[in-house]
Amino acid sequence: MMLLLSCGQSNEKKNKLLDKNQTVTKTFEQREKERLEKRAEIEKDEKLDSLKLDRVLSDALRIAEQNIGKNKFQKNYKTSSNIEVELDLDNHFTKDYPHLIIRRHADDIDDLYIDIYSKVDSKFEKAVSHQQWKLTYQKDTIQDINGDGLKDFVLNWYGANGCCLKAFSDIYLLRNDKKTFSKSFEFINPTFSPNEKIIRGIEYGHPGYTSIYKYKWNGEAVDTLEYVYYETDKEDKKTGKIIISKKRAYTKNNKNIKKLNSVPAEYKNIQNYDWFTGKGYE
Repeated sequence: MMLLLSCGQSNEKKNKLLDKNQTVTKTFEQREKERLEKRAEIEKDEKLDSLKLDRVLSDALRIAEQNIGKNKFQKNYKTSSNIEVELDLDNHFTKDYPHLIIRRHADDIDDLYIDIYSKVDSKFEKAVSHQQWKLTYQKDTIQDINGDGLKDFVLNWYGANGCCLKAFSDIYLLRNDKKTFSKSFEFINPTFSPNEKIIRGIEYGHPGYTSIYKYKWNGEAVDTLEYVYYETDKEDKKTGKIIISKKRAYTKNNKNIKKLNSVPAEYKNIQNYDWFTGKGYE
């Protein structure tokens, strides 16, 4: 009797455990099915938005081509799908060749789209295509960034995620042919010095515990010159010394470093210098 009762109780427990596992598995499968269905809906909507935006761009180009004989032309309009379109043809970058800038954006679309075309032999050739999340977009400018005497396209944005200073610049360099552009270069918290062909900036990190970088333009490349950061001891406390290194801060087996008593003067005027020192953020 006791043996039979024990076996019965054991089987009952096993059945309950099996039912519980089946319920958990079923719930997980339901959640996964719902997640995949939602993802499929999002991808479908994104594809529809992409097709819609492609059609809008094609229509904008047709309008621009109807005015191909002009060196200056502007038109702003809203499509039936509520996408705002801006056309701007002008000698934006150089007196030798006009460039067409097309912007597309809408309230129900997360990104801003900027396309730049060179006017060559009575036709438009795409030179730049940039997509930027509107939540992060700040502004874009046309200016000589690398000191070669040619105006470049600069887009400034601010990161939406993260704890620390995160102002970014995406750079498209105008090439010597004055028609086409380089690939995009991205810098964090930069201060540009075109006369020196130098970029100085603050790396990502907490105030007082991040580093300064120094880069130099080398044609369509960027060379790393050095990093500047505070020396710290084993307890992560500053020693009062400044480290100058070819490698990033706190790199293991860091050799060929220089120790200084203060930050070199060339860095003290860069934007957000107080973030590097930590002054005001204690």
